[in-house]
Parts: sequence; structure tokens; C-alpha cells
Amino acid sequence: MTAHPLERPALLRARLLMARGQPGAAEAVLRQALAQEPNLPKVNLALARLRWPGPDYRQWLGWLHRELRPGLYLEIGVEKGESLALAQAPTRVVGVDPAPVGDPLAACPTQAQLYRQASAEFLRAPPADCALHGGGFDLAFVDGDHRFESVLDDFLGLEAWAAPGALVVLHDTLPLTALTAARERRSGFYTGDGWKIVPCLRALRPRLWVLTLPVAPSGLTLVAGLEPGSTVLRERRTDILASYADLDPVRVVEQPEAVMGPLGLNAPDWARRWLQDAGVRSRS
Repeated sequence: MTAHPLERPALLRARLLMARGQPGAAEAVLRQALAQEPNLPKVNLALARLRWPGPDYRQWLGWLHRELRPGLYLEIGVEKGESLALAQAPTRVVGVDPAPVGDPLAACPTQAQLYRQASAEFLRAPPADCALHGGGFDLAFVDGDHRFESVLDDFLGLEAWAAPGALVVLHDTLPLTALTAARERRSGFYTGDGWKIVPCLRALRPRLWVLTLPVAPSGLTLVAGLEPGSTVLRERRTDILASYADLDPVRVVEQPEAVMGPLGLNAPDWARRWLQDAGVRSRS
């Protein structure tokens, strides 16, 4: 696909300004380009890395695997398998995606199973041969359908299969722009409105440990203290979807902590202490 004529000049100008030590001016250039044409994927990514410097979400996933050494890793939305490849033996891997790209298990260096199913169907009744039946997952990553109701349902389904001390990691929970964080997709770079799961969990499940890390391109949220027997969200699902339908992404873009609560630090040492306090089990 041919790049938009605004994209390359904006990126070059922003890089020059960054080299000169002018990040504020570089951000202004990127935002000006997006104001003229919101559908500039590389400009969105550049803005995300400028806004949230440091390790990105894949680096964090790799760190979590090394830090926690989970017995079973479950991933919703595997696509090409790039994040599945971050798992290391002896971790067992279960991937779920109704339409994966190519062979997602090709680069996975450990024992893995792939289920070509919708996540709701899979989590309702995992196949009999699935490793999930061996005691639940220790680490799960949600990166499937980015609409709020789907992320909510994924969390509901996953929590029921959580092992003691398990951790759920939610992708795309820190909106970059209002357009890319809307329910309906209208841009190449798109994160959807799944970010609503964060204020939802904070409000309705106060006993959970919920931490959003400001990492490129669109945040990661860690959820610990899981309670497989909890029915609060399931019982109130209809009311939840109605209550959060009109939550405006503009507010969370402009004042993320007002909606998401305090953000964590993009620093492994800080996160390690949080994981320990949250009771997340590590096999390392």
C-alpha cells in the first residue's frame, strides 16, 4: 500500500527535531500531521514511542516470560505468532485465534497447541486435549478482538481458568488518540475501545490488582489477584456495557490517570516489586 504523502515528511521532520533535543516540537509535528490526516500508521507509532519511551509491549512480554517462567501460557489473538515466540521451555503454550496468519507456531520454541476458534467458544469449553485442563494458566495475554464487550468476555472466560497466583496481561489499554481508541475502526493504526476494561475492573472488582504500564504503542495492563469463582462481572454484564458505552476516549487521551488510575513505571525493577506485592507466582 502506498504511503500517504504527509507521512514521510512528518517522520523525517520529527526525527530531526528529536536529534536536536526538541521532543516537544517533534510531537507537535506528528500531531499536526495527524490532524490533517488521521490515518497515518507510522506517524501514530512514532507518536506512541515519543509519548511512552522505553521498552515496548513485546519487550515487556519477553521480560514477563523470563521473570515468571509460567508453567502454562495462554494467548488470545495470536495472529502471526510473534508474541508466542517469546515463550521459553519448559513453558507450555496454548494459542487461540479464529483466523491466524500463516503458521503461528513455527517460531515458538516450546511445546504449543493452537486452537482455531473464537475465544468465547474456546473459553466456554476448551477441547479435552487442551493443556489448560491440567490446572489452569499462569500467564495469559489478551490481544484478540479489541472491542470492549469482547475484551470483557475474554477476561470473564480467562479468570475461570486462572491458576493460583496467575497474571492476565491486556493489550491496547492506553489510548493514543480518540480516533484510534473508538469502538469502530476508522484507521489503519487501531486499538479499539477495549481500554474501558481498566476503569471497569477498578470500579467493580476493587480486590483485583490492576496496573497499566505506559508502554508503546498503546499500553499494557496487568491484572492479578484473580478470583476464578467471582460472578460479579458476569451477572452485571448487560449493565456494564450500557454504562460504559458513552465513555469518551478524548478524556483518557488527555488525562489518562483520571480514567485509568495511577500509571505504573516503564521500568522492570518497579514492576517486579508490584508483581511480588500482588502475589503473582514466579517459577524462576
